[in-house]
Amino acid sequence: MIRRIYSALMVAVISTSIASNLHAQTAVSFMEIPSDAHTLAMGNAGAAMYSTPFAIWNNTASTLFSENKMDVAASYSLWQPSSSGNSILALAGYARVSKLMTVAAGYKYFSHKSFDITDDRGNITGSFTPKEMHGTMGFGFRIIKILSLSANISYVMSDIGGPKKGSGVSADFGAMVNLKYLRIGVTASNIGSKINYGGQSSYSLPANIKAGIGTTLALTPKHTVSANLQGGCLLENPSIFAGIGAEYSFRDMVMIRAGYHYGDKTKTIPSYTSVGLGVKLIGISINAAYLIASGNSSPLKNSLSFSMGYSF
Repeated sequence: MIRRIYSALMVAVISTSIASNLHAQTAVSFMEIPSDAHTLAMGNAGAAMYSTPFAIWNNTASTLFSENKMDVAASYSLWQPSSSGNSILALAGYARVSKLMTVAAGYKYFSHKSFDITDDRGNITGSFTPKEMHGTMGFGFRIIKILSLSANISYVMSDIGGPKKGSGVSADFGAMVNLKYLRIGVTASNIGSKINYGGQSSYSLPANIKAGIGTTLALTPKHTVSANLQGGCLLENPSIFAGIGAEYSFRDMVMIRAGYHYGDKTKTIPSYTSVGLGVKLIGISINAAYLIASGNSSPLKNSLSFSMGYSF
């Protein structure tokens, strides 16, 4: 009986917490949390970003315009460490299989802070750590020289202590137009089934639509700047969010990044400023990002991310 009461409370409390982390009225909102340092440092403005190893969670269509044959990376992030103690482990990459096609894959593991299990006398009888995972695979296709399209299929699992684990299947779609000095990207993400934890209620995935523009300009052979601007809309309980990011690169070896993400406070979508650094040498890249959240009480305070990758 105590276990059942505990489980019911866990579902209510953690589900509310998860939704408050990013988007209200949805479950598994971790699907939309940036999982890598590069994207996080750019204000999560990834719809029109040039291709990175984590493109499958930004816009898989961007991989068709990459000069790399393969790009893979791993990332570890602390999300809301001062309040929730969450962590994200992510692995992702893509490979070119022909001039007109790429294949991409990604795995994301989201771990929450552990909770004590107590009996009716308040004695601790054990502990439970909520955990969630997101696995996805996608394909990109070059339609014409300046246009590429993509499609992903994903499986998501969520174990937050309910009567059963929740799971769902979703799809993502992307398109990118790459002109000489301008990228235009559009994505529709997390379109799929609902999550049910064994109760009467089912919860929607954080389905959304994003559109953005980006540019990369070589000022001199040594100095390059990139910028991305993105806007989006959450489809369930509609709300608007946006992001902007900029990057300066010296010899394509040292990168300095900064960004800002705007969220709707009335819908508990967070706003934050981000900064980051990157180093790349002989195909090996290391990136770091840090969130500057407004107010000492912000749950986003001290969130940071580290990524390491290899491309050729």
